[in-house]
Amino acid sequence: MKILLVDDEVMILNGLKRALFGTGWKILTATSGEDALDMLKVESVDMIISDMMMPGMDGSQLLKAVSEQYPGIIRASLSGYSEPKVAIKGGFFAHQSFMKPCEPAVIIAEIKKINDILTLFPDKVIQQAIGKLTTLPSPPRVFFETKRLLDDGHSSMHEIATTISQDPAICAKVLQVANSAMFRGTKEIGSIDEAITRLGSQIVTNLIAMLEVYAVSLNEPSKPLESIQNHSLQVAKLAQKLGDNESKDLTFLVGILHQVGEVVRMKIAPKLMKAYLDPATKGQDKSHLEKHLFHTRSEQLGGYLLHFWGFPLTIIENILIINEPKKLMEVPFGPACAVYIARCLIDNKEIDEDIITHFQLEDKISHWQRTA
Repeated sequence: MKILLVDDEVMILNGLKRALFGTGWKILTATSGEDALDMLKVESVDMIISDMMMPGMDGSQLLKAVSEQYPGIIRASLSGYSEPKVAIKGGFFAHQSFMKPCEPAVIIAEIKKINDILTLFPDKVIQQAIGKLTTLPSPPRVFFETKRLLDDGHSSMHEIATTISQDPAICAKVLQVANSAMFRGTKEIGSIDEAITRLGSQIVTNLIAMLEVYAVSLNEPSKPLESIQNHSLQVAKLAQKLGDNESKDLTFLVGILHQVGEVVRMKIAPKLMKAYLDPATKGQDKSHLEKHLFHTRSEQLGGYLLHFWGFPLTIIENILIINEPKKLMEVPFGPACAVYIARCLIDNKEIDEDIITHFQLEDKISHWQRTA
């Protein structure tokens, strides 16, 4: 793995380089955003970790440029400032965020996890396509309602969490930021309530503002997107009623995020189709493009994006098996199975008989059908 470290303070840069010595990774350094971009023209890099506050081109400008020019590179921000606007502005274009000073063991652990993720999806075309996604598009009405609640001093965190939970895009981004090394601490955040409490209203306000600006710049067909989001919300609400109270938060998140892969496909498929049909590539082997255009399951695409964003493994593992009855029966009845059944009931599809028998659900199905 090749990593580019960027910081205008040479002592900090050397300290980071020493901390990563002995890992087997090749470490490159740059003392400015401009130098980093020049280096990327001649060096193939897997990951970039950039300080946020630099003269000239700052860290957020650098990471934005990298996301546009080299989307396959994993991006991480490094900030020694506690101001919410600085943290969120940098983190918006980053897959991971670190607070300065940061324990070397934390950075090493996160890089190792990212390295493992890259091996799950080695195709560079897909990596670059998914790497361009800093967030998922979201309907403006959710922005406005969330902003209204955040601006209202009498609104509770639970009310804000309920509104955010209606939308997979905002839900995903808030969870991503809350689970970054900068904010997570030693505990993974597995619910929106926890995420908002951990981040605080000021961070959430700035995050929503950034999402709002980004969404305005998107020219996305709204009806297909809203259809996916509304369906995900229906499934999440029903699935939450099928499991036990201990796992209801996790079940809701798995339900609300289980179709993230479809949104990913909507965003990356046009670019892949363009590459697939490009006359300049006529006669070349395009089997890798065919595989990912026509045969990759949306759960894999969604799972990869959520891996990329540092989501808790429990959420991803559940999403990956929701449409695989055999794998559902290899684990106890939980969020994945609840989402699978909820989706079948809402879509009026038959539930796999083996699932019903295995989990002894014969007496519950009719009640669940009425609930649906």
